[in-house]
Amino acid sequence: MTNCNERPEAAAATAPPAATLTEARAAYVGRRFPLFEESFNDFDAAGGFRFTFTWPPLVFGLFWFLYRRMYIEAIVVFLAGLALVHLAAAWGGESENSVMIMSFGFSLALALAGRWLYWRAVDRRLVKAMRLYPHEPDRALAWLKWKGGVDPWCPIFAFVVLMAVIISASRWA
Repeated sequence: MTNCNERPEAAAATAPPAATLTEARAAYVGRRFPLFEESFNDFDAAGGFRFTFTWPPLVFGLFWFLYRRMYIEAIVVFLAGLALVHLAAAWGGESENSVMIMSFGFSLALALAGRWLYWRAVDRRLVKAMRLYPHEPDRALAWLKWKGGVDPWCPIFAFVVLMAVIISASRWA
């Protein structure tokens, strides 16, 4: 996991807060970690992005990011979606076909990058756990389990808010 040429202090600063990187990631991701483990290992080996496909962002988009507790990514996805809507309107893309193609392309991009974005989000949490509990791997694992997993209520809440906005907007139209 560490380079033999690294100084011990540098290795300690980059080591995960658990016995292994896999153990720390599994603590954060939860019981569905085996679904992500191979992709995470591929990203580690590549040192970054590789094309993978995961269907939930294709189907559920923003809600998948909220479900997986990827709040920063969810905000970016939401803003990117708004930007696409405005671009379509600015380009005179009033035809339903062009909007449909842009929407599908955006969803496909999320499906191809979803696991990579999740890998980055998980590793951000691992870094935070290392800062909070540098010499207490058991507390770090407990914190990762508490902060990780999924949030089933957040996408439900977001869906209810979205429906309320749509209903209120249709009343004013």
